[in-house]
Amino acid sequence: MNLLKRLWHWFWGQSLLSKVAIIGLFAAFVPFVLPTVVAWFRPTMIHVGVAFYAYERGIQPQGMNSLYFFERRNLVSHCSIRREEQSVPSGRAKAPDPQAWVLIKLLLENVFDRDITNLQVGVRSPAINQTTQLLTAPAKLATGNKEAPPDDKPLYVISISKIPGASSVVVSLKTPIDESLRDFIYVKRRPVTIQVPYVSADQFRQYPPIVSRTNAVKILNREGVLRTGDEAFADEKLQVTMVPPNESNSKEQEVSYRALPRAKVCSEAEAGVW
Repeated sequence: MNLLKRLWHWFWGQSLLSKVAIIGLFAAFVPFVLPTVVAWFRPTMIHVGVAFYAYERGIQPQGMNSLYFFERRNLVSHCSIRREEQSVPSGRAKAPDPQAWVLIKLLLENVFDRDITNLQVGVRSPAINQTTQLLTAPAKLATGNKEAPPDDKPLYVISISKIPGASSVVVSLKTPIDESLRDFIYVKRRPVTIQVPYVSADQFRQYPPIVSRTNAVKILNREGVLRTGDEAFADEKLQVTMVPPNESNSKEQEVSYRALPRAKVCSEAEAGVW
């Protein structure tokens, strides 16, 4: 109590400009510490981890050949997490259309032995727009809805019907990289950020959770386990089908698609860190 009194007297002894600066710094600091203070007094049932990565599949000319590839990269460090490629004679292969996406990965962990029902998670990020898709692992009754509250930034609300006790779910928000998003990330070099203003469920009232930076490789591995039930890393394979000699050459989308800037080659230990 004496400490608070001394701080109060010290504050009133400052100049007007200093008081304004102190109040401004305090107001900016409160949102960062509020989730931690809430967690001290009310242990939370849900832990929220987040990671960002970009996924790209594309075609690059390679002399008389074409190089087909897909790659996952940490969007914070721009380290390559996994890249697979295959070189084939130009025009003699079929593969999925080249495209790139930004994926926000949310790891939602129920740390209690009771079910969490009707979970609502509010999310804001510059990497979310009208084309964003919601994916989950394992397959859950999850829905996503982009809302635009009055006088506020758009909010994407994720709804999950149930997360059983002592289990987890990985939620992916997948957004195609258009020219606007490409300019935001790779030209202006602005960081992709995420805010989780609140979580709520039948078991607890709405509150701002602590969001932890989670290793991107850890989330990808966790997602693979949830999809297959196997501790081995589950990942897609590069699907390139050779065209039979009696078929005409396929037309490749080398002109219409621009590959992303090449990712850095990092050690396995640092590839998923941010």
